[in-house]
Amino acid sequence: GRRGSPDPARPHDTRRVKRTPPTAGLTMFVAGLPFEKTGDDVRARFAEYGEVTDVRLTQHPSGQSKGFGFVSLATEDAVDAAIKALDGGDWGGRRLLVERARNPRP
Repeated sequence: GRRGSPDPARPHDTRRVKRTPPTAGLTMFVAGLPFEKTGDDVRARFAEYGEVTDVRLTQHPSGQSKGFGFVSLATEDAVDAAIKALDGGDWGGRRLLVERARNPRP
């Protein structure tokens, strides 16, 4: 068998550090979306909180939704309101994760 840490460059502590999402930015990472929901459904859900400027859902090559994506709103206040209202909530039997995106694409 092998002895010692499998990767000497990394410390032995394997606990993951939970990174805090950014406190500013207009793009949100959204996970836990019901697979049957379309970009239009997501746009309508987030439009309750402000003007939706972009919706990008991640899909399998077959076109089936992967249940996550990115939503951009026009103002910081709208993003704050959407996160506060939707994060941890239920949509179609799935628990939503809504937070500011760490590395939003332009």
